[in-house]
Amino acid sequence: MPILSISFLIIISVSTLLYTLCPDCFSHDHISININSILEAPSSNHILGTDALGRDIFIRIIKGAQTSLSIAFSTAAIAFLIGVSMASLAAYVGGKVDFIILKFIDFIYSLPDLLVLSIVSLLFSRSSGAIVFGLAFINWMEITKITRAELLKLKQEEFIIASKLIGLNHLQIIFKHLIPNAWTLILVSIGFTLPRAILSESTLSFIGLGISPPNTSWGTIAGDSFQYLRTNPSLLIYPAAIIFLTSLSFNRIADYYSKKI
Repeated sequence: MPILSISFLIIISVSTLLYTLCPDCFSHDHISININSILEAPSSNHILGTDALGRDIFIRIIKGAQTSLSIAFSTAAIAFLIGVSMASLAAYVGGKVDFIILKFIDFIYSLPDLLVLSIVSLLFSRSSGAIVFGLAFINWMEITKITRAELLKLKQEEFIIASKLIGLNHLQIIFKHLIPNAWTLILVSIGFTLPRAILSESTLSFIGLGISPPNTSWGTIAGDSFQYLRTNPSLLIYPAAIIFLTSLSFNRIADYYSKKI
């Protein structure tokens, strides 16, 4: 079991929850500008130093985790609902419905992800809801394809045939027998969706098309720090490292459980 990955995610989650519920427990916040503390090196007062506006980097990363993780989990939840619904239709109904859904997936796959996200973000004033919608739109297909393949196998099992013979309707068969038996595989596919959502949101925010100020995400912090790459590279290294480690942790956990199936 990837203990280090799980422990890292727990630490991030607990820190974020603590800052959300009790911001006064911390000596700094993520918004306050202090012109007397611009670009300070790490110290006992500022664990990771300060940025170009004198804001505490450590606290901004914690606040960024709140935004980035909430967007990632919201994306995964919506992608799950769309993906499993589409997979159930494709696998259970089959025929033309299956054909149309697969062709639609091929069409979505042909669209550049960053272009779709940029258009959605700009159309809806870079709101977090719009970004979640855009991310879910480009991430549900993988869940659909994985779930569909598993449901097609389960559909041929004897207990499904028996369920039809005893008079269960289509929705009962799908929700009581098919989806529960594919649940582990669905969770693993969601696990791989989370790091993709984090990276996509970070990329969008990095180029200035993501979360708008005063909201903060890891991508926004990285984008704000890029101009200081030569003079103060740590400003970019810290958010980039946390994005990398979080994405790696989710990937390792999902990969571990995928091998258990």
